[in-house]
Amino acid sequence: MIDRRLAALCFGNFVIGTGTMAVPGMLPALARGLDVSIPDAGRLIAAFALTICVLGPALAGFVSRIDRRPLLVATLAVYCIGHLASAFAPGYWTLLWTRVLSAVCAGLFTSQAAGAAGLMVPPEKRGAAVAFVFLGWSISAVAGMPLSAWISETAGWRTTFGVVAGLSLAAALWVHTVTPTGLRVAAVDSATWRRIAGHWPVLAVVAVTAIHAWAQFTVFSYMTPIAKSLPDASPASVSLLLVLFGITGILGNVLAMRAMDRRGAPAVVMTSLVLMAASHVVLLAAGYTMLSLMTALALWGAGCFAINSAQQARLFGIEPALAPVSIALNSSAIYLGQAMGAESGARIIGAGGYTPLTWLSLPVFAIAMLLSAAAARRAAR
Repeated sequence: MIDRRLAALCFGNFVIGTGTMAVPGMLPALARGLDVSIPDAGRLIAAFALTICVLGPALAGFVSRIDRRPLLVATLAVYCIGHLASAFAPGYWTLLWTRVLSAVCAGLFTSQAAGAAGLMVPPEKRGAAVAFVFLGWSISAVAGMPLSAWISETAGWRTTFGVVAGLSLAAALWVHTVTPTGLRVAAVDSATWRRIAGHWPVLAVVAVTAIHAWAQFTVFSYMTPIAKSLPDASPASVSLLLVLFGITGILGNVLAMRAMDRRGAPAVVMTSLVLMAASHVVLLAAGYTMLSLMTALALWGAGCFAINSAQQARLFGIEPALAPVSIALNSSAIYLGQAMGAESGARIIGAGGYTPLTWLSLPVFAIAMLLSAAAARRAAR
């Protein structure tokens, strides 16, 4: 039987993921509606991600003394407000600032929900609990991102933001109803930060997250306009491609949940990196066609969300006492990579179009693999 407390946090992550991936999903509609170029619209992704990267760790320390339930509820409520403001934004720059407001909540909820999940279950079940809560992000790729793409093309991008605002309110009410009070983590002080700064395995794991996210979002930030540029593309076919990505993402995350406590998180991470790198090899070798995108997104999805769950469980396993901060750092690293990838992709597209994107992503994936293997060896010692 599914733990309803974890289910509420999982739904909260679904909402956070849907709001986060809404802009990549509706990039062409946003560019048209705001009268800007695709690379400029893509910089909304970079601004959102960079905000989380910069503020996430500091906020994790600031809120460490707060009970998890009111913290998570307040985060979702402000996320609702941010998306309502985005729905009514009069122009590009206003929308950018409303995305910054939403970004503050996105990074905070994802990291603190993982920490809360770890507090609600026995130690031997923490890996599976964290993976289950993060499953909401995978589901957002199946339903949330394709739905955002479809709604933006049929009802406009403002409607998409309005839908996310409504879902955020529902998630806040659910989390408030079922999450127990008294879930507290150790206070984060300067000594905690010094321990993090000197803990090489933790820092290496966080670096792996930033690097693989950089590789991914160099291409993925622009996946919707890439797909729409194909001769046989339609709004329905583009949405179905994103659904395929999400379905394999869910399957990959479920398999990761089962494998985490048996094979270990580092093994799941390496498998995920290999799958994602293979997807970019397909795009490099075959170019951008409907068949190559289907093949690549199936492989990519299988590794994309599993690796995030495994990385969070990995940090819990390396040093549980540091998890509230290390997981927040890991969440920030995801968004640092997202910002780097969105900006790198924008510059590459401006200079040479979509084709050269994988020339950058594949070497970056290779670096992530080497560093992940080194971190696993060091942590084992």
